[in-house]
Amino acid sequence: MAFSVFSASNKSQETKQQLEQIKGQIKTVQDRLSGQRKEYGSATRQLKNTEQKINSAAKILRATQRQISEQTRSLMTNQTKQKQLQKDLKQHKQLLAQQMQSAYSSGRQQYLKLLLNQEDPEKLGRMLAYYDYLNRARTNSMRQLGDTLVQLAEVKQSIEDSIKKLSVLEKSQLQEQKRLLSLKEQREREVKNLARNIASNDKKLSNLRENEEELESLLRQMQKALREIIKEQNLEGLKKVKGKLTWPIKGRVSLNYGERINRDIRSNGIRISAPEGKEVAAVFHGRVVFSDWLRGFGLLVIIDHGDGYMSLYGNNQSLFKDVGDWVEAGEMISTVGQSGGQASPGLYFEIRHQGKARNPKQWIRS
Repeated sequence: MAFSVFSASNKSQETKQQLEQIKGQIKTVQDRLSGQRKEYGSATRQLKNTEQKINSAAKILRATQRQISEQTRSLMTNQTKQKQLQKDLKQHKQLLAQQMQSAYSSGRQQYLKLLLNQEDPEKLGRMLAYYDYLNRARTNSMRQLGDTLVQLAEVKQSIEDSIKKLSVLEKSQLQEQKRLLSLKEQREREVKNLARNIASNDKKLSNLRENEEELESLLRQMQKALREIIKEQNLEGLKKVKGKLTWPIKGRVSLNYGERINRDIRSNGIRISAPEGKEVAAVFHGRVVFSDWLRGFGLLVIIDHGDGYMSLYGNNQSLFKDVGDWVEAGEMISTVGQSGGQASPGLYFEIRHQGKARNPKQWIRS
């Protein structure tokens, strides 16, 4: 009996020790997961900051390119004006030469002849008045010639100033491109580190669910806030245009609606592979209700089309529309990227009705 009690006691003690070991292992795993979550949060914030900087840099670059185009048009206008003034100058020179030739060939001889022959004074007076008119005309022509030369000098200075401004803008653009490439390399390194951290502790499923819940919550809030505005604007939704919409970009569909992302999660939209920087167009007219970075979706644009219909455009490189902007079908709203931790560039596209994801291909013209 004593042996049995001792044996049972040892067994109980052994079980307690095993339980403590399991608790210790659980705590170790929890601590590791806690640290990894903090690391993930920090990496996500850094990724968000970097991609927002790239978005801002792209907008600045776009503005610079517009200014360069304007300066180029201005330069061409000045060059056209210069050619016209040079033509006018040539005409003035020809006119002046003709007048001088006329004065030389007839004016001086006739004037001398009248004086020597003492002909009719009235005729002489008329002739003097005629040559006085010619002299005034020559003087006026010379004055016009001077004005033309001044205008030519002004145009030349204007062209030179335009060229200087254009050179400064070009230098600024090249610097901005260099900074953008540097930011892109930094972002790609952060994305790779983030992907490795997520893969190392199998957190992808949890993150996807958190992303889905966050997006659902965001959509509910936006629908509630914009319900009255949408009624006033008389947006009719996408019901009447089902099967008639154009693709937001041209490219290969690399992820279909309903396709498994992993064992428990299916895709709520489609992903279209396309080159980074390619323009993304709105599929239908509506109002922008979200234009910012969102975890799991990167730089995201959401357009409300009324009657509970929304279209979503994710993983962008740059966003060109702000919340409250109205857009038309086919209007550029963003450019393709790989924000949100994507391994390759492309556009994530969803259509939702009353907050629920629908198959986008049912709305797109085949």
